[in-house]
Amino acid sequence: MDKKREELIGTVTHLMMSVMRFVRHPGPPPPPEQRLSPPQIHLLFTIAAEKEGITVKELADRSSITPGAVTQFVDGLVEKGLVAREGDPNDRRIVRLKATELSLRQRDKMRQEHVAIMSKVFEGLNDEEIIQLIGLFTKINTYHEMKEKTHVKTV
Repeated sequence: MDKKREELIGTVTHLMMSVMRFVRHPGPPPPPEQRLSPPQIHLLFTIAAEKEGITVKELADRSSITPGAVTQFVDGLVEKGLVAREGDPNDRRIVRLKATELSLRQRDKMRQEHVAIMSKVFEGLNDEEIIQLIGLFTKINTYHEMKEKTHVKTV
């Protein structure tokens, strides 16, 4: 890597970290029994998006983590009453994970809080600049997704 590219990447990294410090959860943290880890939040949103439920294997594949790790995170969500394990009506061997009404309410509240925070983070950009930023992030994601698919096929 040439020196100029190394400097540019260093600057981008520094600026991304600087922006991320403005992305904070407002107000006091919830009590320990209600706190969710970032992976639990991600899994909860993924589960909630599936009205018919999702299996541990499907969730692991979508999240790029092992089924064992998914089970550990989901166990915590089940204990908190946010996810239910239900048998598949078509195949008794399959267990589907489904969001509870409580988790759907919490998800909606988290989404509203997140939008409020991110609106403040990006208030210095106009719509055209946000569209440009979306395009750049999309380009980065598409590149790496294609690279992952190519890597998986050749391994």
